[in-house]
Amino acid sequence: MTPRFLALIILLLASTKAYADVDRSPNIVVILADDLGCRDLALYDGWVKTPRLEQMAREGMRFTDFHSNSSVCSPTRVAFLAGRYQQRLGVVDVIVGDREPEKGILPSVPTIASVLKENGYATALFGKWHCGHQDKYNPLHHGFDEFVGFLNGGSDYHQHGGWRVGLKRENMPGYTTHVITDRSIDFIKRHQDKPFFLYISHAAVHNPYQTIEDTPEKRIPGEKSHLINDKNRVRYKWILEDLDQSVGKIFDTLNEQGLAENTLVFFFSDNGAVGMAPQQYRQFRGGKFSNYEGGHRVPAIAWWPGKIKAGSKSDALIAGFDLFPTFTDIVGLTTSNPDNLDGTSLEGHLLKQEDFPGRDIFFGYEPKLGTAMRRGPWKMIVKEDDVQLYNLTYDRMETTNLADQYPQRAEEMRSAIEQFKKDVTPGS
Repeated sequence: MTPRFLALIILLLASTKAYADVDRSPNIVVILADDLGCRDLALYDGWVKTPRLEQMAREGMRFTDFHSNSSVCSPTRVAFLAGRYQQRLGVVDVIVGDREPEKGILPSVPTIASVLKENGYATALFGKWHCGHQDKYNPLHHGFDEFVGFLNGGSDYHQHGGWRVGLKRENMPGYTTHVITDRSIDFIKRHQDKPFFLYISHAAVHNPYQTIEDTPEKRIPGEKSHLINDKNRVRYKWILEDLDQSVGKIFDTLNEQGLAENTLVFFFSDNGAVGMAPQQYRQFRGGKFSNYEGGHRVPAIAWWPGKIKAGSKSDALIAGFDLFPTFTDIVGLTTSNPDNLDGTSLEGHLLKQEDFPGRDIFFGYEPKLGTAMRRGPWKMIVKEDDVQLYNLTYDRMETTNLADQYPQRAEEMRSAIEQFKKDVTPGS
């Protein structure tokens, strides 16, 4: 074979691969943090610098009014995966492991993973599930080809005896954030030639607050690694900084594999902060387990080089269940959507900076906290006879109840909440 002929073959193969890459459906990567609030990140005027997330925002779009669908783990994750209000699926509170064996997202419910898998995508989840503790709820039954992680809500960062590899219980040595990251990187490298949906579901920054140095043999007997205190605050900061490095490793891998320009990455958190931030950084009232803004307004960033305008910002009211229709819209699979999605696609808003339509969003956490609602800048929280109304434009700390000053608005929003509760009963 002459050198000229060999060069011609190489050029032909390269052009063929480039053409194939142009035609290939985009990859989607979702990175979900646990218990990370806006107040924790310097990117949102918080107290911890996260250089790789800050880079992600500089190169993509940062959201200022993005919300988890609940102020606790399980409902938010169910809503994101199903694109529907979690109440319809009967998950309004944390699923507490074996104590609630019949709670979880049923395999019959279409998820973003199952829709993408049915249309040729490789799918994987590494990390936390928390959408059902029994084997019948395992991610493999919900459209994921691969699953390595834990089914319940929390996990020791070093001891993983209860983890699963698929359906099999298997101990997984290593530090949790690093195991999740390494598995994710391996998956990306193995799927350069096929579109993929990768759900990277971190334990960080959820308790117990354990750094890589806090191995079992080094722990002090009786030490409370779940508490909010100065010692654990130092650990929490390390865990968050380590999470940030993990995000950076994912970006580095996508760039190294030549996949960055064909991959949408979306980062957000499953609920608001737990209160580790020093007082001066607390921007919103409430946190995890709260219907105030601090419970469900969370950091969120979208990154897709060449597709999302670098350094752009969105002030639109958006929630986690909007991602399902957004992803299917972006990859051209809207005809595969279930006909009962509650979320709204932000494809045009994300890629073309088009205005995002206003709509009511509800944050029910019944019966413990009642129901919250956003209608533009107006926020209502109702629990039995307690009705609270705030205007977040002037009062984002939700300190002044305006229900008596605006009785007509209060009545309209309360009626909307009552109708919502009737509309989203389980099975609806």
